[in-house]
Amino acid sequence: APIGNEEKPCCDDNDRISVLHESILHCIMSFMPAQDVVRTSMLFRRSPPLWTSAPCLDIDIDHFDMDRVKFNKFAKSLFEGRGNANTLDKLRLHSFAIDAAKYWIGDAIRLHKVKSIDFTENTRWEAFYLDPEAISFSSKYLQTVKLTNVIIVTSVFDQLSRECESLENLQLADSTLCSPEISSSSLKTLEIINCLVLNHLLIRTGKLVSLCFKDTRCGCTPKYIVRTTSAVILCDLSNAKSIELPTPVRHVAFDRMTPGCPMFISLTSLILGEWCLSNKFAPLACFLKHSPMLENLDLKLKFDCEAQKQPLQMAEGILFQAKSLKKVTIHCAEEEDRLPVLKAILLANARCVKHIDVKTY
Repeated sequence: APIGNEEKPCCDDNDRISVLHESILHCIMSFMPAQDVVRTSMLFRRSPPLWTSAPCLDIDIDHFDMDRVKFNKFAKSLFEGRGNANTLDKLRLHSFAIDAAKYWIGDAIRLHKVKSIDFTENTRWEAFYLDPEAISFSSKYLQTVKLTNVIIVTSVFDQLSRECESLENLQLADSTLCSPEISSSSLKTLEIINCLVLNHLLIRTGKLVSLCFKDTRCGCTPKYIVRTTSAVILCDLSNAKSIELPTPVRHVAFDRMTPGCPMFISLTSLILGEWCLSNKFAPLACFLKHSPMLENLDLKLKFDCEAQKQPLQMAEGILFQAKSLKKVTIHCAEEEDRLPVLKAILLANARCVKHIDVKTY
């Protein structure tokens, strides 16, 4: 209602939306698919239309019933209509065999200074090649990057690591990684899920707080393929508070293990897989010896139907004292015959742990 002698806005009495500030309308639109944003913008008498300056775009081929022609035409018009001046807070792009997607991503980074990119190539199609000739990830504005079903080569990793000074969150899923190193001076969270790693991978991220490297597919299904066949090398993770490494990697190596200077000085939560029991328990012992603040430990052992289980035998002279460890949980099959030995080893070296929880698959 008008206050005092204020005149009513020049609009229909039943129209309470048109009088809202542009920032509020943009906020409402940020929860809507892109085609709904365009339709809704037509309701307001604004020039230029509100959709041309919307800070969040959600362009999903599923919203077009998988019609690639309509999807391509709409997305092309959307980016052309925005011009070069309007910035983007977030771009979510779910595509399906649309080659032009690489140019849309490139424009979002180069022209619209996008802060967050969430790109998915439909998993029913082959992985999308992030062509470094068409897409430059060099940006001082990028903060979050999520990529699904893509092929990432070394030059793209180099840009993400060295030319994105604000990048804090990186998630890679169902993708092929062709790079020997992920290094960044700004990255805080790193997730690598169900990815094929072609090279030994060095993770060098000094500010990293959370690392997740896993394969979520069930090992007992016929379609299961161990895709991570290379070694993962951990370096400079002194700020990491949470590490999740249940993935079936060939092995995990540790770089710069300086005596008297724990590598995982901030680590409080740790999830490991079957690989940590290899070499007579050495990887797990190494983690525990260099994690003085560790409070929670989860071990996820293989299913009975999986071959090549690690035998449990403690190497002579390998001891650890997990002084802060409070909770240990072991995930295993119901008939896990190694469980008594594993529990005995952990209870003997982690003196503050009085009970170990066991959860069966």
